[in-house]
Amino acid sequence: MGRPSRSPSLCTVICCYTAQRWDLLIDGIGAAATQLHEGDRLVVVVDHNPELQARLIRHFGADGAFPTDDAPDLHVVANTQTKGLSGARNTGIDHADQDVIVYLDDDAVLRPGALDHLRSVMHSRPEVVAVGGGVHAAWEGRTPRWFPDEFGWVVGCDYRGIAASGSQVRNPIGAAMAVRRPELVKIGGFSSALGRVGTLPVGCEETLMGIELRNTFPRSTVIRDSGFAVDHHVPQARQTVGYYLSRCRHEGRSKAKLSAIAGPESAFSAETSYLTRTITSGVVRYLGQFGRGDIFAPARLLIMVLGVFATGMGTVLGTVGSGVGRSRRRARTLPTLTNPITREDLVSIVIPTVGRDQVLKTVRAALAQQEVNLEVIVADNRPGTGDTTRILSVIDDPRLRIVPEPVPGASRARNTGMAAARGTVIALTDDDAIPEPRWAAQILDVFVRDRTRSIAMVTGRVVSTESPTELQTMFEDGGIFDKGDDAKIWTIEQRPHLDDLAGYAEHRVFFPYSTGPVGGAGNCAIAREAAGDIGGFDERLGPATPTLGGEDLDYLRTALFRNWAIYYQPSAVVSHYHRDNLADLRTQCWGYGTGMSACLTKLVASRHLAGLLLRFPAGVRELFAPGSNLNSRYPDTWPFHLRVIEVSGYLAGPLLYAKSAWNVRRRATRTNHLGDRT
Repeated sequence: MGRPSRSPSLCTVICCYTAQRWDLLIDGIGAAATQLHEGDRLVVVVDHNPELQARLIRHFGADGAFPTDDAPDLHVVANTQTKGLSGARNTGIDHADQDVIVYLDDDAVLRPGALDHLRSVMHSRPEVVAVGGGVHAAWEGRTPRWFPDEFGWVVGCDYRGIAASGSQVRNPIGAAMAVRRPELVKIGGFSSALGRVGTLPVGCEETLMGIELRNTFPRSTVIRDSGFAVDHHVPQARQTVGYYLSRCRHEGRSKAKLSAIAGPESAFSAETSYLTRTITSGVVRYLGQFGRGDIFAPARLLIMVLGVFATGMGTVLGTVGSGVGRSRRRARTLPTLTNPITREDLVSIVIPTVGRDQVLKTVRAALAQQEVNLEVIVADNRPGTGDTTRILSVIDDPRLRIVPEPVPGASRARNTGMAAARGTVIALTDDDAIPEPRWAAQILDVFVRDRTRSIAMVTGRVVSTESPTELQTMFEDGGIFDKGDDAKIWTIEQRPHLDDLAGYAEHRVFFPYSTGPVGGAGNCAIAREAAGDIGGFDERLGPATPTLGGEDLDYLRTALFRNWAIYYQPSAVVSHYHRDNLADLRTQCWGYGTGMSACLTKLVASRHLAGLLLRFPAGVRELFAPGSNLNSRYPDTWPFHLRVIEVSGYLAGPLLYAKSAWNVRRRATRTNHLGDRT
């Protein structure tokens, strides 16, 4: 793409819809008009408001259509397309024949020299197809002390973490952006499926434009340049927590629509970096400010967390609709197993794997179980490599079966293994865990002794392997896997004689919405009959999905929601090789956070939302209060940055769940798997 011989001509388009911003609109028109060159044009598009259009025409001294002798470069036109900002911007395209179209909001005022700077950039860099300007917040009054800098985008302005001037970006901020007209025409302008209509705070039309420009013109770039700058008015009405949360929620819904149009990879590409870098560092930043005596820092931290949560909730609602997490049918009152389980019943041990070498030890330990009739099913989640078959080829035992599952995901693999199981009881463990010799017998013993037939699941103890390292010992001391020495029963509703087996567990603040203390998929078992009622593991959650975890928490919660009981059996033990280096532990802590919040996000559009919201304030305290049950479990040697990473994962979880939900919706291979019945 060669450098043009002349400086590009500009058509500045200002879209407006209300007379309430009259003074700002006139200031914006005036600032733009003073920066026009010969051959430039200024188009004001009025969005379905004839009174405002007539007032503008009277103000500029014209009796008829523009341009006039007094304002040769000014055109005031009506939006002839779909009502809303996208339609108004597309109308601006229809009235432009200049090289570059500059879009300004009706409450944004160009800074001196902005258009000259833009003109220079577009002339000197022909590969640049679009430019986003610097958008400086002009707060009415003062910046609210509770407002987090990371969320300037809520009011349409720059924010902490935005790309540096001159950097490539996915899309510009709509208050000040410029696009080469031929390229914008080529992609069809702005999508009417996105964009603000009146006061409804939606958006993402600029994001889709940026994505389509790059897809259509792969050698082009979209950049941010702060030399092209505006002051963007932020009125008092947009300085409330209510507006802030509403804008976040609608941004999430817009992202969901964008994902349906452009795909989740494009729709969420910038958000992933924003969450992992900007929000993560924001947590540390506000904690540091509070430590230095800033009493408003906790408020900014809380509002930032709520903003991420509200955006994620909006994305989830928009992505998966009203069907997310809804029960396929209401849970029966106090369900029970039809038939008692006996010591002679078959136990199916299901082990999902990606073909790691450790699976050989796991399978040998499973086949060596004592005092139980069993089969072992290995769900191969990477059958194409042949690694699992090769590793297990040294075992010759008719009780061992390998079932392939090519679709990635621990949930998917477990569901495949469970579907292939023939046992009355299905026991689950991981391919890096070693069950003790009487593990399966201890699990079966619980089901046999349960005369109420109301126990659907048994969870067990997970301890570190022999001779743990210092880091593994620290992890063990945190009690993340090991749930303790005492048998206990988890259930929402107590029932007669069930506590003859063990005492009822004490419910924490987020029970049953969060089931971390109940157990995990690395050591649990399900009565097959109950599994038919509970369903399978949610394939939107877990390892090898964007959420990285939460599938076992969700499964345990589903069993509880359907009024089954879960028994924690501390004598059913597996040893696990805990992470032995900080890099892996960082990844694991991030996954704990993303999995937990993704698991909670699933409930947003379910009948459980009200109960979840009632516990949300207490949950925030549990997450951040130093003396909470959650935080007090960590040993003194636990690195602070690991907690920051985990908290950051909590913030990222809702958006990652939305992305994962979209991925699953696109898959057609859903046959022969247990359904999800949360």
